[in-house]
Amino acid sequence: MLTRKGAELRENIADRLDLPAEAAGLLKLTVMGRGRALIEQHRGLAGYTHERIEVLGGRTRLIINGEALELAAMDREALLVTGRILSVEFE
Repeated sequence: MLTRKGAELRENIADRLDLPAEAAGLLKLTVMGRGRALIEQHRGLAGYTHERIEVLGGRTRLIINGEALELAAMDREALLVTGRILSVEFE
């Protein structure tokens, strides 16, 4: 498992070399309107209700708040959230 310091180092190296976030293992979030969000490079779920979905991403946790949220698709590399997305937070 990558330590917090190791993850920060990888992120800094990727930034300095202008590499895409995926190269450093960081979450990649694509929001399409208010109804769909694609999250790539995730590390699993920390919580799931129809109002809140928490996605693990290494040292980052992504929280999607909304109404009628559903996991439309999920595999080891990406997940698709559908529903009415009201806000997105990073912790």
